[in-house]
Amino acid sequence: MNLTLPQRIYLMAYSPAKNDFTTANLQFRGQRLRAAALTELLDAGLVGTDGGKAIRLGTEPPADAFLAQVWGQVSADKPERWLELVHNEAHTAEAPMRSQLLTAGVIREPEHRRLGPLGPHHVVLTAPEQVLALREATRSVVLSDSDPTAVLLDDLATALLCTEGEASVLFDGRERRAHKQTLTAFAHRFDDFAPGLRNALLTSIVSHRAVGGGWS
Repeated sequence: MNLTLPQRIYLMAYSPAKNDFTTANLQFRGQRLRAAALTELLDAGLVGTDGGKAIRLGTEPPADAFLAQVWGQVSADKPERWLELVHNEAHTAEAPMRSQLLTAGVIREPEHRRLGPLGPHHVVLTAPEQVLALREATRSVVLSDSDPTAVLLDDLATALLCTEGEASVLFDGRERRAHKQTLTAFAHRFDDFAPGLRNALLTSIVSHRAVGGGWS
């Protein structure tokens, strides 16, 4: 599947055991979507960083609508803290990503919509085998204790962003403990690439715990 990093993060909340997007896996996904978008923009040279802050670069937005939205919210005049870029609009990230994937046919509306505040989050994968293959490929780079310098940024960032805040999206507690050194090495490489961004994500997650993750 040819997916952006934020799209991958959205889909990783799918639980094979439950055959659904579970409530626990939905927590803090807005923050992860924002951090993923900023990671991809940084990699594309459309956002720059001085180590703790970010600034918009370039004059043309990326073709992807969600990346373009996040890119447009980064100031081109004055560097902004990563935390502000991850945290302040986290509650708005889910809806456009969900709409984007619905339009692309990656997910679809269920035949029977669930009632309650989590109803809009109930979607169905159109090709679950492809998402499961992507999920296992992402898991394998950690479970095989890969050298972080040999791992593609998309794979490394997906694995790492999905484990921040002790999330069980991709790895359970036992797996995280068994491969702690690998995840730490991944974190060091990510921090070298995007200094301060991972810490901003963690800070946002901690501040949102009391209100359930800031879903939209």
